[in-house]
Amino acid sequence: MTSSSSIPDSLVDAETQSSSHATLVLLGLFFAAGVVYLVSLPIRALWKAVPQRKPKLPKREASSSDITTSSQPSQKAAEPQKPGVSMKQLMKKTNQNPTKAQSAVTDKATHHPAYLNTLKGHTDNVGGLAFSADGSALATACEDRVIRLFKLTDITAKNMGFMKHNMITTPVDVAFGSAPNLLAVTARGIVQEANLSMVHLGSNKASEQHILWQVPNSHDGRPAVLLQSAHRSQTSGVLLSCSAKNELRLFSFAGKQLASVDAAGLHNHMAAISLDGRFFAAATFTSDVKIHEVRYDKQNAYQSVAKVMDLKGHKSQILCLAFAPDATKMVTASKDGTWRVWNINVRYHQQEDPKTLLQHQQEVPAGQAYTRLAWGPHGLLAAACDSSIHFLDPATGSRVDAIDAAHDAAVLNMEWAPTTIPVGKNSQSCWLCCLWIQVITAELASFETKLLNLYTLADVIRALCTGYILHSHYTCATARLLADMI
Repeated sequence: MTSSSSIPDSLVDAETQSSSHATLVLLGLFFAAGVVYLVSLPIRALWKAVPQRKPKLPKREASSSDITTSSQPSQKAAEPQKPGVSMKQLMKKTNQNPTKAQSAVTDKATHHPAYLNTLKGHTDNVGGLAFSADGSALATACEDRVIRLFKLTDITAKNMGFMKHNMITTPVDVAFGSAPNLLAVTARGIVQEANLSMVHLGSNKASEQHILWQVPNSHDGRPAVLLQSAHRSQTSGVLLSCSAKNELRLFSFAGKQLASVDAAGLHNHMAAISLDGRFFAAATFTSDVKIHEVRYDKQNAYQSVAKVMDLKGHKSQILCLAFAPDATKMVTASKDGTWRVWNINVRYHQQEDPKTLLQHQQEVPAGQAYTRLAWGPHGLLAAACDSSIHFLDPATGSRVDAIDAAHDAAVLNMEWAPTTIPVGKNSQSCWLCCLWIQVITAELASFETKLLNLYTLADVIRALCTGYILHSHYTCATARLLADMI
């Protein structure tokens, strides 16, 4: 016989179920709050990245209460607001009244025996450049969100013709497509993601400029550091896009992704592709270089990509590399203080390893190393270390020429033109190499390109791009062409 005060089992079960439901509801609320917080993080980051505009308040008419009735004059009269200075006025004033630091650098450049001409245009850091396959044009990419296409009909002309295209995002590098007026551009988005596009430049009119195709997020949210093109024929070729991580991607001139390759390094310093588009490789955080081969059919259509060679021998990370114009050799520079020339014309399908043809010490200050290499059409190597440029003979390792401490900052990019370009009215032909340098001082901002002409091994032109800082919000840009008899 049960007690009258005992609680039925059904009531106990009901209370247990209700408490369980309450616990589940609380857990669900906590989980939902956590999801909302996680989702809001990228939105808050984007909101902070976008510059906020202060709302314009309506002007309030002065009332009688706002007027001071005191008979005593104010201690300090209100100064009239100074009118603003336009970019054109700033550049004109800078050219008329150069500072001592500017004059020293300018005189050094203009009085160099290689000086040819000055190109003007960009208003910020110039990070990318490329020559067209026929050498008739030079394209530049700048952080002012403008790409420019210079026509190299006469390098000595005072006013060299160019076309420009305004980008929505910030261009990082530029390469040519299947025609001299088709430019492939890799740009940096609002959250540093890479965006690849092909731009057609018919003229400076906006109606004759259009984007043929776009590949948003071309590296899955990662930024890109380099873009190069290789031409298989007049209408076909490939684009090599190098991410800041360890990824390399190949695209067709039509914007189709052909391959994605892991460079097997913690991050990429830079990458290079041979002129014929057969080989490509990346300079990574590791001491080895992995060379990949791009295979085509008889109609030069892409087929596949495969790793075919490893360059082993350096003792520290590879900072830069370059292929020879005929793709039979390769040059590498490492943080271990040496640069090497490799023979890659081997029977790799029979497991034959590449051979080191030359190993030489880098003639640079302690703690520094070559950060950019370019192999010229006539066998001359251009190597950049900080603001110095060395010209090396890959057969002997000797330094043919050098421009030591030309400016105050580092070389950003370097490239040789693939063909001859006329200079002056006598149609003298010479080769081009562009070296982009950003120089920072305390008083002036400008970005210059200088083309130098070397007659050591053949008619060769090399170019340097320099800059100075005037104010954080004012910049101007010039490009200098130089020629040199050695």
